[in-house]
Amino acid sequence: MSSIRRFLILTLISALVLVVFSAALHGYRATLAISNTLLDSELVQLTQAVALIQGETIEEETALFFQIWHNGKLMSTSIDNFTRPLTTFSSGYSEVNAMGKRWRVYAYSQDKGQTWYMVAQPLRNRYALTDALTVAAITPFIVSVPILALILFFGISWGLAPLKQLSRSLAQRQGNDFAPIELSREPSELKPVVNTLNSMFKRLSAAFEREQQFASNAAHELRTPLSVMKINIHNITEELGDKGDLLSSLQNDTDRMIHAVNQFLMLTRTSPDTFVTQREPVNLYFVAQDVISDLYSQIELKQQDISLEGEEAWLSSSPFMLYTLLQNLIANASHYSHPGDQIIVDIQRNGAAVVLKVSDSGPGIPEEERLRVLERFVRAANSNTTTGSGLGLAIVSQIVELHFATMTLKQAKLGGLEVEVVFGHDSII
Repeated sequence: MSSIRRFLILTLISALVLVVFSAALHGYRATLAISNTLLDSELVQLTQAVALIQGETIEEETALFFQIWHNGKLMSTSIDNFTRPLTTFSSGYSEVNAMGKRWRVYAYSQDKGQTWYMVAQPLRNRYALTDALTVAAITPFIVSVPILALILFFGISWGLAPLKQLSRSLAQRQGNDFAPIELSREPSELKPVVNTLNSMFKRLSAAFEREQQFASNAAHELRTPLSVMKINIHNITEELGDKGDLLSSLQNDTDRMIHAVNQFLMLTRTSPDTFVTQREPVNLYFVAQDVISDLYSQIELKQQDISLEGEEAWLSSSPFMLYTLLQNLIANASHYSHPGDQIIVDIQRNGAAVVLKVSDSGPGIPEEERLRVLERFVRAANSNTTTGSGLGLAIVSQIVELHFATMTLKQAKLGGLEVEVVFGHDSII
């Protein structure tokens, strides 16, 4: 099994050894070449000095300056126009200024001070040599730094590729995707992490499925007995005649429970996993017409006036989701408004957005409560009815989030509540 730590350590050590060895080898070769040049130059200078001692004439300039003194008299020199001693008559090294240069001089006597040999070199030659050797030694290391950086970059990138693949896989995963993670290369350091994540996804998948099944089954199982209960209450009311009015509160409670169960069922069907598989082009204006048509009898019963304004707008959604959204908004507007109130549904395209507005002339919602009513089981304090489950706007808010849209509650021009939903480019076709 591969290991990120072992791979990175081996890569770093190998790269360092390779680069340092290559740089040292190039530095050695460059230094050797400079040393050979210097020694060759010294050999030439020595040859010229020997020729001068033998009385030969050297036309080219020599970098080696020598003098031979005997009993205080200059016997031989490499530069005729300089006749004073280069340095004091004492054995050893010294540095002197002569002829506009700085010289390194070595003096030597072999017959108790009668004969002195003085040989000098310009110090700038030594500095030039030092600079050349330093540059020759450092240049390979400087050149090798980018090479080392590239080796380390590609080596570390390849070593950390499984970690990057894991990160990318998690970032691209949908909220309802609980499939196990599979990596093309699974190092030993990542194996426990991948196993833990896969185990967690498996448990989440099972829990999510149980929750979905429970909510759906519970809602379905409750609808049948509640419907039977409603029929039985109606039959009993008919049999009791004038005394049947005593069961009106029970009838209202049953209707409220049926409405709550239906809302629970809608809530389970507006989950992200369901929405992803149902998306298709949907005309929001046509859906609004269908909702108004289905709710018209309820609206007419309260003698309310409803109108649909605006234009056609296509969204990437599902008919059920948009129907549920509009059904809750329009039903709430009708339910919480007074008889004879006005309701306006407006759909407009605004540049790169589609704006849906549902306004009414009812009591509205106080500004301090507008965020709180989006929570489940919360109703406005000024509600004029005891029916309702407090789930309508919570379902609308969930559908809005699935579309990556925004929802705003504010006071309408009609005097009541205006709910504005803005669909962005994520949903517009």
